[in-house]
Amino acid sequence: MLELQDYQDFSIKNWYETFKHVSLKTIIVDLPDQLLKKIQCNEISDHSEDETENSEGEADIEKDLSGFLEQFNNALNTLNKAVFVKNNWHAPLDARMFSFGNILKALDLDDVMLYFTNSIVIQKDFANAKNAPFCIALRQWISIHPASEFRCIVVNNILRGITPRDWPAYYAHFKDDGPQIIEGLSNFYNVNIKLKFFRKSFIFDVVFQYPDAPIIVDFGPLNSKTNLYAFTWKEIQPLISKEVPEDVAPVFRYLESDIGIIEKDK
Repeated sequence: MLELQDYQDFSIKNWYETFKHVSLKTIIVDLPDQLLKKIQCNEISDHSEDETENSEGEADIEKDLSGFLEQFNNALNTLNKAVFVKNNWHAPLDARMFSFGNILKALDLDDVMLYFTNSIVIQKDFANAKNAPFCIALRQWISIHPASEFRCIVVNNILRGITPRDWPAYYAHFKDDGPQIIEGLSNFYNVNIKLKFFRKSFIFDVVFQYPDAPIIVDFGPLNSKTNLYAFTWKEIQPLISKEVPEDVAPVFRYLESDIGIIEKDK
């Protein structure tokens, strides 16, 4: 669970504008209280209830939310009518089973409501983030190969670790492409992120299909609750209190084979 300051620093509403030029194209729409309450009440259509009553209730909601619905639909159209969604902090990945093909593609507001109401992660965010201006972030849908998703670990403003998010899957090309991945992500971090984020230590996720430029997907806190995939918190925690030379290269840790792990330095 995020801490209160984490909710502030890592809300997409607070970082996207700074990094939008190197991020997945996103349109942020504020979440009205009426819709938030509907999500928190887990109000999914139940055909066993009186259909007339449901229809009247939905009509009232649509009337009250006309401004939001216009913004949402305009955003959807701008993003080619297919999006990946998240709230301020998380995508509803634990509701993947409710999407066609388990890919969490949203084509309308009903899809968003289905994912949000069935996601424990989303429900926890809405319950624990006090006085936060909640939003729905609609993100341009692109086909992403799992091997192109990386989590980057920043400690004291230095990129220290790179790990595939699809861990511990084996991808043979990492052995040959490792130096280019390290160089590409290091340069990207130094030019676009270093000293521009709120924290000195954090993680950021990217899509990097070399030789294309990396694209930021998200930022997150660096702590014992964060999934570091190929790394462990015990490895990273001691680095936070140390002064680290600027010329330390990040470690790209990946699965070399089905039974082995290799660390690749620049």
